[in-house]
Amino acid sequence: MQLMFRVGAVLAAVIMVSACEDPGKVVRVPGATAVSTTSAPTTSATAQTDEQRLQLGTLAEGNRMAEVLALSTDIDPAFVRHGQAGVLTEPMLTIMTGHNTAISSAAAANGLLTGFVSQRSNGGDTSADTDWLTHGIMRFPDTASAKAAATALATAATTQSGMLQTGDWAAAELPGASDTRFLTMENRDRLEGMAFTAHREFVVFTSARLGGLPEIERTVRAALERQRPLLDSFVATPVAELAKLPYDPDGINALAVGNGNVSSGAYGPRGALIFTDDQQAALTLYREVGLVGIGMDDSAVYRTADAAAAAKLSAATVAETLATEGWKGAPAPDGVPGAACWTDADALQWACLVSSGRHVAQIWARSQGEAHSLTGEQHRALAAAK
Repeated sequence: MQLMFRVGAVLAAVIMVSACEDPGKVVRVPGATAVSTTSAPTTSATAQTDEQRLQLGTLAEGNRMAEVLALSTDIDPAFVRHGQAGVLTEPMLTIMTGHNTAISSAAAANGLLTGFVSQRSNGGDTSADTDWLTHGIMRFPDTASAKAAATALATAATTQSGMLQTGDWAAAELPGASDTRFLTMENRDRLEGMAFTAHREFVVFTSARLGGLPEIERTVRAALERQRPLLDSFVATPVAELAKLPYDPDGINALAVGNGNVSSGAYGPRGALIFTDDQQAALTLYREVGLVGIGMDDSAVYRTADAAAAAKLSAATVAETLATEGWKGAPAPDGVPGAACWTDADALQWACLVSSGRHVAQIWARSQGEAHSLTGEQHRALAAAK
């Protein structure tokens, strides 16, 4: 699936590792569904503490920042395969930097509030020839703390190795970007680059493994060129108001079924593009169907302009899935009108599509039974929605 979220890219408690790891390998993080990386606590509004309200608010602000994250395919069209994405909290930063706790600790020490990150690959056939791009934005309390954080993040990378490193990061100069803290490393016989750049109260984080040094430098500069204007367009929620920011203002995340995963949240139409493979085709389609936004969990719920637009989105997704290599049609659950399901060749991944009114939802599961159960639950949620 390329126009909507790629099948099987995110499952609860499964986090794709950073560009330092062998592509395709997953790391199961103990308690990931309980860690407040992106999942919203289920505590009722009346019982929420000030700390819980602030946690929800910073997660919501991170999801808002997804709307101004530079698209990876705008930075480099070669990165066509969606990997991991989510709110850039301290735990997520640890993962996205090769499991380097020194880097995430440096971010926390300088007041990391929230952010968003996306990881993509060029879909290489082996770990040796796969290129990776990780791009994110972090928000700090003010300009001074962001500048201090950029320096501290780069320094931390050189003082402690991540779990997935075979080499060491070393400081380098990035031509044409003197304000960027740039690092390089020979890791598993491939050159990698990582950069931290302060911009106002934000830090732009870019890590790349592709080609040699000229290609990495070009990619980092392209990321900055794309990202800075988008950050300038972002109206940040004042720090004192974060606890009042609603996590799911339009109720779309509440429609998504599942147990919580690292991409959970409510996203606008541009943020939805982060979760697609063919971002440019999805951009055209989302405009045509008047996509309002998506809610993410173990399913993704898409809210369109009307029922006719939802039908168009469903038809496009079915056609794209049937054309995707490695996937085949599978039985749909009984009693769920219009549902369609697919599985991979080994029946290890399952996906279903269901719609009702102006909503379309994709469901991911590890078995037919789980897929059918979630699809039935999802249809009931959509049928009750306005």
